[in-house]
Amino acid sequence: GLALALDVFGAASGLGAAGQWSRIGVGVGFALMAAATFGAALVFTQHEAADIDGRVRTATTLGLAGLVGLASVGVQGGFHLPDAAAGWWGLAALTVLYGTAFTIMFTVLPRLGVVGNSAIMNVEPVFALILAWLILGQAIAPVQIAGALLVVGAVMVLGLRRRT
Repeated sequence: GLALALDVFGAASGLGAAGQWSRIGVGVGFALMAAATFGAALVFTQHEAADIDGRVRTATTLGLAGLVGLASVGVQGGFHLPDAAAGWWGLAALTVLYGTAFTIMFTVLPRLGVVGNSAIMNVEPVFALILAWLILGQAIAPVQIAGALLVVGAVMVLGLRRRT
């Protein structure tokens, strides 16, 4: 469902992504590795670090990510900070919202479990799809709507199954 909602193969967008794997294959590989690493982090958080306060886990995670980011700055040739006020506002909002969301997620994860949390996180791209349509005016194909409904339906089924 998520692959349909995100138009993974580019069928709905008309980009012909299937014919461009030589250009996008490395990016797709990185995305798959990021997803696998994030999944491993969720499992590790629930089973190995459940007794540690979520704020401490989040601070550690974001601190390590920050160190990796700083190390990569040297490779990229230095910082490239925003030039306009809108860029600074966007950076500030991203920092506050992303940091808050991750803190909440890793605080709630031991209570929800990996399955419950993963299901909820699959709704995030659906909201991104809707917001892209509302704010940016992007077109949504029927297959993407079907995928979004499939994702939301699966999350609802998982949520109802846990309560009974």
